[in-house]
Amino acid sequence: MNPSILIVDDDSSTVFGFSKYLAGKGYEVKSASTLQEADAILLSKSLDIILLDLTLPDGRGIDWIPKIKKKNPEITIIIITGDGEISSAVEAMRRGADHYLTKPVNLEDLNIFMQKDLELQNLRRKDEAQRRTQKKAEPYFGNSTVMKRVFELASLSADNDSVLLVEGETGTGKGVLARWIHDRSARAAQPFVEVNCASLRGELLSSELFGHVKGAFTSAVQDRQGLIEVANGGTLFLDEIGDMDLAIQAQFLKAIEEKTYRRLGEAKERFSDFRLICATNRDLSGEVNAGRFRNDLFYRICVFPVALPALKERYDDLDGLVNNVVSSLRPDVPPIAEEVISFLKKYNWPGNIRELRNMLERALILSQGSAISVAHFPGLDTARKSSPTAAAPSGTLDDLENLHIQKVLSECDGDTKKASEILGISRASLYRKLNKTKEFA
Repeated sequence: MNPSILIVDDDSSTVFGFSKYLAGKGYEVKSASTLQEADAILLSKSLDIILLDLTLPDGRGIDWIPKIKKKNPEITIIIITGDGEISSAVEAMRRGADHYLTKPVNLEDLNIFMQKDLELQNLRRKDEAQRRTQKKAEPYFGNSTVMKRVFELASLSADNDSVLLVEGETGTGKGVLARWIHDRSARAAQPFVEVNCASLRGELLSSELFGHVKGAFTSAVQDRQGLIEVANGGTLFLDEIGDMDLAIQAQFLKAIEEKTYRRLGEAKERFSDFRLICATNRDLSGEVNAGRFRNDLFYRICVFPVALPALKERYDDLDGLVNNVVSSLRPDVPPIAEEVISFLKKYNWPGNIRELRNMLERALILSQGSAISVAHFPGLDTARKSSPTAAAPSGTLDDLENLHIQKVLSECDGDTKKASEILGISRASLYRKLNKTKEFA
């Protein structure tokens, strides 16, 4: 369906010129010379964009704007007038206008404005449709002490607009928690925009965040808005921000501080009012010390940190987690037997909740609707018995130290608090040693 436009102007030459040009661009064009005629068209037809003159025979266009927005907040209103006074522009924008252009209008520029506004409308409609048809993410917080604290912090974060940093291993549910916080914040009706910084590098990530103009680089064949712009009014979630390139970190810092940014290849500054939530599976303070993450950006995003524990640190919640996941996948399945829960508690769960969910989904398929048993987790027993401690030491002190740490962790069933006490080091030191092992693995 072609986008529909209403031109409200009593100047017949203006209406003729705009109508001919826009119809040639594929728009469905209607026109009205008075506010009364415009009202009648608005009642009888769904419109995408209104081009509105400020001075009309039966009233001021500026007074009609709130009435339009009340009926349909999604309609884009572009003021086109011969009045170039700044005060008029400010008043029009305050009343709800989206753009203010003075005559004579460059029709190519007008078309670009309209195309971008139509893109935003489509994104908002898709987001709203998705929000209505999908269940809101309801993470199981559990009853363990550590998860009760996470729930308290997450609830506090939902009530304010500060930058949030969610820390935790891969698979612990950082993205789910970020969505939960957004859905309970004052920005819930606006977009939740997610960017995975680990999957995009350099120019690709920069273009995804900031957008670009045609010709900014080889493959930039047309203007494109960035996700910072799409997130205006809502939440921007940057997953794995620790993987962001240093050059982009510098650009992004300005966007956080001032809420302004520039598309690639463009000098014009743009504004976006977004709430920022970041997530990482890295030790960012260690990344700062290693020179891989900017110190100033780290302090800017670490305003309100929330640490999600690994599954092996919250075995008290495993019973509830298993039943929560199973009921979300198959509500009609019989309750999980205690022997199954005991069996699952003996596994280290390196993939955390994501791995648990995948294992349970497979078990449901194998059980074919009957009660889930230990036999429906093939390979899990072997995986549990296979341990890094079985590897032969290479002879270096680092290898021997790592071997001992893994042995103690295995004996403690993955409880890092207990392991750090036995090893005589802090949990922070233990995590650093484990991360160092991962880097050289």
